Amino acid sequence: MRPRRSRLDRLEEDVLDEGRPLTPILRQVIALGGHAHSEQLRTWALRELQGYEGTDVPVPDYRRISAPLVMDGIAGQFQFREQPVSMFDLPDFARDSLGDELRLGQGVGQIESLVSRSPDETVQLSPAMAAELAVFMSQNSPRQVLRLYWAVHPSALEGVLDQVRTRLVQLVGELRSAMPPGQQDPTPDQVAQALQNINIVTGDNSSVTVTAPVAVARQHGSARAGIGRATQRTIPREAVVWAVLAFLVAAAAVTTWGVLL
Repeated sequence: MRPRRSRLDRLEEDVLDEGRPLTPILRQVIALGGHAHSEQLRTWALRELQGYEGTDVPVPDYRRISAPLVMDGIAGQFQFREQPVSMFDLPDFARDSLGDELRLGQGVGQIESLVSRSPDETVQLSPAMAAELAVFMSQNSPRQVLRLYWAVHPSALEGVLDQVRTRLVQLVGELRSAMPPGQQDPTPDQVAQALQNINIVTGDNSSVTVTAPVAVARQHGSARAGIGRATQRTIPREAVVWAVLAFLVAAAAVTTWGVLL
């Protein structure tokens, strides 16, 4: 009779298969974390699946990628595409939150989809309120900005996916080293020990075992605090920036309408 394949056996086989998507593998990790009573492991795998956008969880450092911020538009009778945006092209209030560093908050499944749809083409990812910012940048300017986005090379997205897969391989290796021969499934203590040796971190470099991370403001990012039992949520810096942008765009529209009347 063939010996029963454990959850760790199946996880190891799938994660070492480079052609296997990460989405079903991370679901296996959630199940493994449930059987091992590891909230930390379940939390990390679930967040990688669902993404970090719209949450108070900081985007991990390995999800930071370099990508040029570019714009499409019209200057006189000429159209331009993917023209690099310099710091001086941006209004003062947006310079700290926008730049050539992108924090990729999408879920793993969405990232895999972007890579598969555009294996040889640049992926265009727009910042929050890109349309409003384009309107603001077009005011009192000889050019009209139509689109503002990051031009992301697929290899940068593949690099993020590779970082996730590497951490999964590390997880399997650490569990194997902690488990004696013949043991089928890891114990909660063995999972906790494995996580101590793996670089699974949140955006402020705190281990996933931290339940109340401290808010840290970084360039091109937001100051956020995780939701804990005794923590308070801070107002993201980007939310303030975009609120100011929306107010200025609305004020400019009202002024233009008044002139037309």
